Amino acid sequence: MTMEKYIKTKDFAELTGVSVRTLQYYDEVKVLTPAYINEQGHRFYDSDSFSSMFVILSLKDMGMTLSDIQQYLHKDSFDIRLFIREEKGRIETALSDLQLRFMRLSVLEEKVSEEQDVTPYILPLFSQLPDTGDLPKGKPASFNLKLWNTFIKELNFCAEHRLSAKDDRAGKCVQYWKKNILEANQVPEDTVKKSEEYYQQNPANTFGITQANYRYLVQLIDEYDTDL
Repeated sequence: MTMEKYIKTKDFAELTGVSVRTLQYYDEVKVLTPAYINEQGHRFYDSDSFSSMFVILSLKDMGMTLSDIQQYLHKDSFDIRLFIREEKGRIETALSDLQLRFMRLSVLEEKVSEEQDVTPYILPLFSQLPDTGDLPKGKPASFNLKLWNTFIKELNFCAEHRLSAKDDRAGKCVQYWKKNILEANQVPEDTVKKSEEYYQQNPANTFGITQANYRYLVQLIDEYDTDL
C-alpha cells in the first residue's frame, strides 16, 4: 500500500486547526475515523478526511452536537431539516433577546450619563411607566436580578409547554411574581393596569418577558387564584 496519499495525525491536526486529542476523541465516538492504521497502531488521514472534517467543523459551528453529526454522516435517522428549523428558531430567539438587551442598555446608558436614578429602569414592568411616582414613596424598589433571570427561564419553559397552574413549575412562577414583584413592591391594581397598557407599546423595556409570555402568566395567575 502506497503511503503518499496519507498524512500523519499530527500534521492533519495542524492543517485542520484541531488538537490531536480531539482527533482521538472523534475516532472514539465514531465521528471521524482514520483512513488507515498501520501495524504499529499509527493513525493516518487522507483527502476524504479533510472533506469530512470540513463538514464536521461547519455543522459544529451551526450548533449541531457530535452525536447528531455522527448520525448525519452515517446516514442514520437524523433529520437535518428538523435540526435546521429548530436551530433557526433558537437563533431568532437569541437575536431578539440580544436586541432587547441592547435597547435596554442604551436606555440605561442614557440615564446614567444624565446622572439619573437607574433603579426604575431595571425593575421589570411596573417601574417602566413614564411616571414612576405610582410606586410607593420612601420604599426602595426590590428586584433581585439573579432570581429574575431564573424566573424568566422557568416562565419560558412553562409557556413553551403550556403548563397549567396546577403544575409545580408553573405554580412557582406565579408565586414568584406575586411575592417578589407585586407584594415586594406593593404594586396597586391601578398601576398594574397602567403598566400593562404601557407595556403593549414598549415591550423592549420589560427586562426579558415577552408579550406572549406575559399574557400566559396572567392566565396562570387567574387559574391559580381560581383554584385557591
